[in-house]
Amino acid sequence: MPAVAIGTLLSTLALGAGGGCYSGVRGFDPGPDLEGADDGANDGEIDEPEELEELDPGRVVMRRLTNTEYDNTIRDLLFGLDVSPSADFPADEVSLGFDNIGNVLSVTPVLFELYERAAEQTLELALTSNVGEPDRQEAETVGGSAGDVCCGGFWNLSTNGEIATTFAVETDGLHEIAVRAYGQQAGPDLPHMVISVDGAIVTEFDVSATIDAPAEHLVTTELDAGEHVVTVAFTNDYYDQLAAEDRNLYIDWTELRPQDGESSAVRDKILTCDPVPGDEAACAEQILSTFGRRAWRRPLEADELAGLLALFQTTMDEGQGFDTSISQSLEAILVSPYFLFRVEIDPDPGSLVPHPVSDYELATRLSYLVWSSMPDDQLLDLAQDGALSDPEQLEAQVRRMLQDDRARALVANFAGQWLYLRTLAEPISKDYDTFPEFDPQLQDSMRTESEMFVQTFLTEGRSLRELLTGDDTFIDARLAEHYGLPAPQGDGFSRISLEGVPRRGLLMQAGLMSVLSHSVTTSPVKRGKWVLEQLMCLTPPPPPPGVEAPPEDTAIGGTMREQLEQHRADPTCAACHSLMDPIGLGLEHFDAIGRYRDADAGQAIDASGTLPNGAGFDDAVQMVDHLAVSDEFVSCVARKALTYALGRGPGISDIPYVQEIATELDAGDMTFEELLIAIVRSETFRMRRGEEQ
Repeated sequence: MPAVAIGTLLSTLALGAGGGCYSGVRGFDPGPDLEGADDGANDGEIDEPEELEELDPGRVVMRRLTNTEYDNTIRDLLFGLDVSPSADFPADEVSLGFDNIGNVLSVTPVLFELYERAAEQTLELALTSNVGEPDRQEAETVGGSAGDVCCGGFWNLSTNGEIATTFAVETDGLHEIAVRAYGQQAGPDLPHMVISVDGAIVTEFDVSATIDAPAEHLVTTELDAGEHVVTVAFTNDYYDQLAAEDRNLYIDWTELRPQDGESSAVRDKILTCDPVPGDEAACAEQILSTFGRRAWRRPLEADELAGLLALFQTTMDEGQGFDTSISQSLEAILVSPYFLFRVEIDPDPGSLVPHPVSDYELATRLSYLVWSSMPDDQLLDLAQDGALSDPEQLEAQVRRMLQDDRARALVANFAGQWLYLRTLAEPISKDYDTFPEFDPQLQDSMRTESEMFVQTFLTEGRSLRELLTGDDTFIDARLAEHYGLPAPQGDGFSRISLEGVPRRGLLMQAGLMSVLSHSVTTSPVKRGKWVLEQLMCLTPPPPPPGVEAPPEDTAIGGTMREQLEQHRADPTCAACHSLMDPIGLGLEHFDAIGRYRDADAGQAIDASGTLPNGAGFDDAVQMVDHLAVSDEFVSCVARKALTYALGRGPGISDIPYVQEIATELDAGDMTFEELLIAIVRSETFRMRRGEEQ
């Protein structure tokens, strides 16, 4: 098949304003004019003009993480923590068929408050839920062998003495003992504190903290299940009446914190070091540097790290302890624009001269394309070495990333939106009297069939042409009954051949046919429009004001084809419907819930028609055979994928890039892998420019 012509792409993207059905493509952003380009009106071909030698890769606005990307990023950042914070977020706006288009991903005050709450809750879960609940006993409640309550809830050990607290330990394992205290300093030595368990000393501290900044004093020890007595003792009392100097130890509380648990690895991976009393900032710096690099998808600048450490230290100085203090700084990382947005920096924002994105920005573009999530350590390490921008390395990373389970995001998010798989998960309304067998269980089987079918294109390297022509599918007993096929052996879904069955590929599966129908009747208009928009990238405008859609009620008589012929008799409707209707009528063998049938309104169904490119067909199988090898389908796959990859709609200046990607696909096997490699090697993916001020 010949390479996709620039003229074809021009006609696909922006057919001229001559009053035709496609004079204004919905969501089309023309971008800078492509000077010297033929409008395709003569022969559909364009010679390579000199102006195409200086290509414009365009620019992508700073875009917020989508709800799905946010959840996936939190999951990977917190080492697999099973949470979905975005369940409480407002739904993302959709533009150009996708929810990751940068210029509609806004942040409202309400959403930012939800981000703050999500950061707090997920970090609390990651840092504390993996072990048993801490048990804190207030010193003024327990009381001591000497001294009295003083100074806002502290117990003042005004002479040598102790506070003995009994704790019930539920399970054997490591436990952290935390004592919040400060000393009244006097004499040559610091107040000396001894912590014992059941009479055996486990650690000793010289307490340097003062009333201005009480501190947590920590020790970890192994405890068996049962009751244990934790004693905090003051052992070096000092009093000089003449000098009016008095050394005392003030205890706020004693807390026992279980450290072992099934999921403690999450906490351990975030808190990569144990703080040293008096030098907690060193451990905090290590934790924040590591966490920040992964969260912001680049290393932290010195001033950024200093700001986070200042927040940590301020919280420590307020007596909140290491865990609370480090959590505050981690939360600050998660509510920063550098986490919530995919930030790309132009060295000269007003320059239109293209420049490569940084390796870290490239790693982010790549990971959110393939995984809908943050770059992993391997991508960040390659970016740090400046190696990721090598086209061969990019290709190698695509191949690696597609082998990862996270690549399923391509099916869930790219194919899920492009091919309406997400829509199959939403309630589909059908008239019960007409279709009593249609229920949520049948719809769930339809959705699973389509998802499993599309997944094979990711895992098996199948040609994307087989999305339309594939002669296999997946069915369970319920769907087998619906299709009139033998039930598979055993429970669940089985893969079957469609040899001898008059349906092929995704387009003829019951799920999509049900979505693209009315509650009572089929909808050739919906079906034809979907094929034009999603598979050929031709988007008709909405009907003119006052023009009504065809009625759903077949009681008015005649087949659906006859009803639509009456509708097309109106000249204001004929121009667009002459393109949509033949495609939709080609699928009339499939009723409103996707069952195959031979007759409509008592008459044999005529499923013949012509595609916009002139290819004629007798039925749906012939139609998809023509469509799968058409230039329009190849270029549309390239355009849809590039839109999803860049988070913006391709404009006139992107035509050469779309052509380049489509040509590579056409020359190869047209697999997901080849599609992604062609995109990431393209200059429009690897480069950007500023915007004229």
